[in-house]
Amino acid sequence: MALKYLRDTDARFQWLGWRVAMFIAIGLVCFGLLLSLLALKQGYFVSRTRLSFVAESGNGMNNGMQVRLSGFKIGVVDQVTLNDQAKVDVEMLIDDKYLKWVKPDSVALLQQDGLLGDHYIEVAGGTPGAAPIKEGGKLVFAPAMGLPEIAADLRQRTIPIIDSVHETLDYVNDPKGDIRGTLANVQAFSAELRETRKTLDQVLVNLEHVSKNELPATLVASTDAARQAQSVLNKADQVASEVAAHAPEIVAHANTAASEVAHITTTTREAVDQAAPRLPGLVRNADALVQTGTELANGASRSWPFNKWMSAPDASAPMPDSRQ
Repeated sequence: MALKYLRDTDARFQWLGWRVAMFIAIGLVCFGLLLSLLALKQGYFVSRTRLSFVAESGNGMNNGMQVRLSGFKIGVVDQVTLNDQAKVDVEMLIDDKYLKWVKPDSVALLQQDGLLGDHYIEVAGGTPGAAPIKEGGKLVFAPAMGLPEIAADLRQRTIPIIDSVHETLDYVNDPKGDIRGTLANVQAFSAELRETRKTLDQVLVNLEHVSKNELPATLVASTDAARQAQSVLNKADQVASEVAAHAPEIVAHANTAASEVAHITTTTREAVDQAAPRLPGLVRNADALVQTGTELANGASRSWPFNKWMSAPDASAPMPDSRQ
């Protein structure tokens, strides 16, 4: 029995192959567009410049990690390799549109997002007026401190502080140290202050007694003395007033007396001036008169009867009582 070829006469299956092929083609086109968008987003179709730097260690570095400038992504790390000097060569691809901010003296820093985030390379620094870095330029790498480095640095800073605290505590607890001696002196001083306070309390009691008993009497005596002094001052004022009232008369009498004294002095001076030329003659006449009187007395004393009544004068000089 001859088999007959089955023919599909259903209109729904017509052009099925073309439809499947078109669907596959559309899927491939969409996939290609998606890949293109992803590649464009990753920067595969962006013009880039290759830069590099050398690090001491490759910890935290890997291919594809971001390169940032002021927090914005400007490129990616392309290669991380170990060189002959056991150092790490890191090559970066920087977008050309950001290259104008990267200078030859810029610095590459290894940073981390938060405490447990991903690492990235931060490009910082650079002279603002300098020209952009060229293709193949090398940056200076400044490694950032990670948790181990921070812990080691903290340990190095903390241990001396702890040792210093121990030494301080030992010094404070030393029985023969200055601190203990100072505390003992403070206690002794406190005891002396208590005694001083007792003395001050007694002084205050005495002052209160004086203010209550003796001070009023002293004030009364002071008041009486002030009154007497006021009375004396009043009398002195009265006397001064009287003296001031008679002062013109006293001054007038004094002026008159002074005028009379001046007149007498003038008259005396004139008399002396007039008698001065006659004084030598008067003196000579007086000497002659005295000599004549002496001779007469001597002659009379030698004649009778006067020689019996008068004795000869003692010619010796008189002696003071202290030499007799």
